[in-house]
Amino acid sequence: MNKRSAKNKGNRFENYLMFLFRDQLDCKAHRTSASGAGYDKNDVILPNYDIEIEAKNRKGQFALSEDWQQLKRQKTGRMNVLAIRNPKKPEFEETIIAMTLGDFIKLVKGKNKPAVIEMPKDMKWRVKKLEQSAKDVFKYLNTKE
Repeated sequence: MNKRSAKNKGNRFENYLMFLFRDQLDCKAHRTSASGAGYDKNDVILPNYDIEIEAKNRKGQFALSEDWQQLKRQKTGRMNVLAIRNPKKPEFEETIIAMTLGDFIKLVKGKNKPAVIEMPKDMKWRVKKLEQSAKDVFKYLNTKE
């Protein structure tokens, strides 16, 4: 596999994870730009949960030991998770998550639950519009008395 197609394969997996997490867990989930180059070393971040994910979409065999060592070198203070696509299955059919036992226990106990679940922008606009409509209705009802 040439370097460009390997990069595209990695990008597809990161995008898949980002959109899945946005839909299922954290509306603020995002990919890091130029991951590994700046402060944010991992590929996908779930800011509401304070989790960083290193995504691996390898061809052939798992390289768990190598990937785990890379993850450990990239400590940023957030909970670190390794997401590995199973290369024996069709793309994105099965993803394996690896994390430390201590982080798993924290996660299950709820230590990494979001403090505030942020509402998507379009929903904020709808709530604001609903609030204004309710005010208009009350104003109308008060003038009819």
